Amino acid sequence: MVVVSFIPIRIWQNLSPIFLLGGIVMLALVFIPQIGVEVNGSTRWINVAGWNFQPSEFAELGFLLFASDYLANRRGGLDHFFRDVFPILVIYLIFAGLLLLEPDFGSAVVLGGVLFGMLFVSHMRWSHVGILAGIGVLGLVVLIILEDYRIDRLTSFLNPWEDPYGKGFQLIQSLIAFGRGEWYGVGMGNSVMKLFYLPYAGSDFLLAIIAEELGFVGICTVILLFTTLIWRIFYISRLAKYAGDRFALTVAQAFAMLIAISALINMGVNMGVLPTKGLTLPLMSEGGTSLIAFSAALGIIFSIDRSSRRRLQDWILWSWWPVAREVTFILVWRLPKFCARKAST
Repeated sequence: MVVVSFIPIRIWQNLSPIFLLGGIVMLALVFIPQIGVEVNGSTRWINVAGWNFQPSEFAELGFLLFASDYLANRRGGLDHFFRDVFPILVIYLIFAGLLLLEPDFGSAVVLGGVLFGMLFVSHMRWSHVGILAGIGVLGLVVLIILEDYRIDRLTSFLNPWEDPYGKGFQLIQSLIAFGRGEWYGVGMGNSVMKLFYLPYAGSDFLLAIIAEELGFVGICTVILLFTTLIWRIFYISRLAKYAGDRFALTVAQAFAMLIAISALINMGVNMGVLPTKGLTLPLMSEGGTSLIAFSAALGIIFSIDRSSRRRLQDWILWSWWPVAREVTFILVWRLPKFCARKAST
């Protein structure tokens, strides 16, 4: 995060096509037998020197940087669907197709949600918004119907007690952890669910352990922290807008939506209001790839904040310079001559 924060935002914009191609290549590498690693029936990881990392986390950032550059260059708006909107949708479908082949349904949904939000805030026509929303909902329904395990996750989410030792086991254990926490929790480090009962307690279901150890107050604190972080990123996007940097504006909005949607889905899964998905809680869950990717995103946000504030300070200085020059000229030159003339008369 610190290293990335010192890289000028213009470099990210100039290299965004390379990041896009690199993301596609990394998503394709997982299907090569000697490179891709299969875990729990999914091929989402690449092994490098004994270290597994998930390329989809970095591919998402590359796609969002490219999409931000693409939308920033559409200064005339998004009035024409096939000319302005359709090209970026085709690129997204390539990414989504590779993610679904892994399979990584959750990342494809998150990336699609962020892209829809980016198009919406870029003043896409309301008729196009309705068309994309309808196509997106229809696509989700079709993708769920095509795979039996997705239907099983949906049915277990609606009634996990139908199969308490099978499909509904994780959600039931998560709800028990929430119940044990009550108002103030059982104390830091005193969770029982993370020891024997709740799978993926440090990653996908970390929020349930926080609820057990810190209670309702702890959960509200986590939600407040995420809300504050997302609000501040949107505030930085407004600084970029006032500074006249459309690319920085779009990038900040995209990363804010990425963190918000990822956190919302993870919290919903832990609380039993959304179907179970393998998405981490940003900046909190264990998993080096996710932590590095979100930290890099925050580093880019810091870079945007620094460059935007510098631009605004320069603008204020140079916009007030003509006024200051005239005032100085009057005080130093005209006023003494005027006073001398008055004194002589």
